[in-house]
Amino acid sequence: MTEEEVRIESKREIYDSLPKLVVYVSIAILIYLFAILVFIPLGHGFDIAGVSTATAISAIAIIAILVLLWRSSREIKDLCDAIGGLIAVNVGREGASDEEVAHYRKAVKGIVYVFAVVVTFLFIGSLLTEMSEAAAGILLIIIFLWAVCTLYSSGMAISAEIEATANEAAQKLEKSVAKREEED
Repeated sequence: MTEEEVRIESKREIYDSLPKLVVYVSIAILIYLFAILVFIPLGHGFDIAGVSTATAISAIAIIAILVLLWRSSREIKDLCDAIGGLIAVNVGREGASDEEVAHYRKAVKGIVYVFAVVVTFLFIGSLLTEMSEAAAGILLIIIFLWAVCTLYSSGMAISAEIEATANEAAQKLEKSVAKREEED
C-alpha cells in the first residue's frame, strides 16, 4: 500500500469508527451512572429468592457494559489501525512499508487495548465489588498480568521500528561519509 493509500484509508476509518465508539462509550457511561447512583441504592434492602436486588442490578449492569465493550471492540480496532497507519506514514521511515505499518498498528493496539480494559475495569470493578470484592481483586490481578504482556509486545513492535530506523540512518551516514572520502 502506498503512503497516500494508508493515509486515506486511515482517515476514512477514523471518520467511520470514532462516532460509533463515542455512542457506545456514552451509553456505557449512562448505564454505569444509573446503576451506581439510582438503581443499586434503590435495590439495597430488597431480596429475590435470597439474592440482593442490588447484586442482581450490578450483574445486569456489568453484562450490559461488557456487551457494549464487545460491540465497540471492532471500532476500537479500526481506530487503532488508523492511528497506527497515520503514525507510520507521518513519523516512520520513508516509504511506510507494510511491515512498518503493521508494527505501528500493533503498538497502538496494545496501548489502547490496555487503556480501554483499565477504564472498563474502573466501571466494572465498582459494580463487581458490590457482588464480590474477591472477584474484583482476582480480575484486577488477571488484567494486570495481561497488561504487562500486552505492553511488552507493543514495546517490542516499536523496538523493531526504532532498530530499523537506526539502521537506515546509519546506512545513509555511511554512504555520505564514503561519498565525501571519494570526493577528497
